[in-house]
Amino acid sequence: MRRITVIVVLLAVVSGVAVWFWGARVDAPGGLLVTALDVGQGDAILIRTPHGDDILIDAGPPSGHVVERLAAHLPPSDREIELVVVSHTDSDHIGGLVDIAAHYRIGRVLDSGMTSTNPSYATWLDTLRDEHVDRVLARAGVTVDIDGVKGSVWWPETDADLAKASTNDTSVVLEIDYGITSFLFTGDASAAVETRLLQNHIVHKVDVLKVAHHGSAYSSSVAFLDVVMPHYAIVSVGKGDSYGHPHAVILDRLKMRGATVLRTDEVGDVMLESNGTRVRKRS
Repeated sequence: MRRITVIVVLLAVVSGVAVWFWGARVDAPGGLLVTALDVGQGDAILIRTPHGDDILIDAGPPSGHVVERLAAHLPPSDREIELVVVSHTDSDHIGGLVDIAAHYRIGRVLDSGMTSTNPSYATWLDTLRDEHVDRVLARAGVTVDIDGVKGSVWWPETDADLAKASTNDTSVVLEIDYGITSFLFTGDASAAVETRLLQNHIVHKVDVLKVAHHGSAYSSSVAFLDVVMPHYAIVSVGKGDSYGHPHAVILDRLKMRGATVLRTDEVGDVMLESNGTRVRKRS
């Protein structure tokens, strides 16, 4: 009887550890939490590292209420975002940057160096200069490391790539690795960029893909998806999007390759977590 009791206790402890890990607070050591914020038609993705550092990729449209969405996921005492990544300068990706700067200290910024005529973007750049925020130029091969979470830039390669590209194709393509799990963020990059990445032998299988350009038919090519083969595919898109995003052909391509498609217009904030070995959806 005593032996049975010991076994039962051990099983309870093991079960408790498992529940603690997957149900832990977002700043619990040992886990990475990636949240695609529901900001309407635009992108804003919060990455929370194992010890509570924050990476924000884009800030959604001007009316996306990105600060309110962040407040739902960050402790009130956390007033710093260690790294802000600006994929490109379309308004549905940079619209909330000024609000972010007004509410949070910014540690570093990673961007392509592109400029914009958008007045709010000029205000954002002024704030970075006034507060002496370090700007890291995103070029292929550049890496950043925050709390053991590694970011690797895939695109753009050179200044020449930016000079002749559409705004969408200036998007910073960034891989985030934690343990053996990987997340790929593609901004609004088109199939033309995907082709270049394939030609350069940069592309590989990832666990999670942030689907480019809100599921536009001009991105997520067959050749690209055949290599990345994500387990989860995040589509950041607004309800009733006037562009018809995400396009049915893209959704079909993803599902045919076994991806679980998660859309912000259907489920709200999309939360995925990694323990360094595997990724799972968090409810």
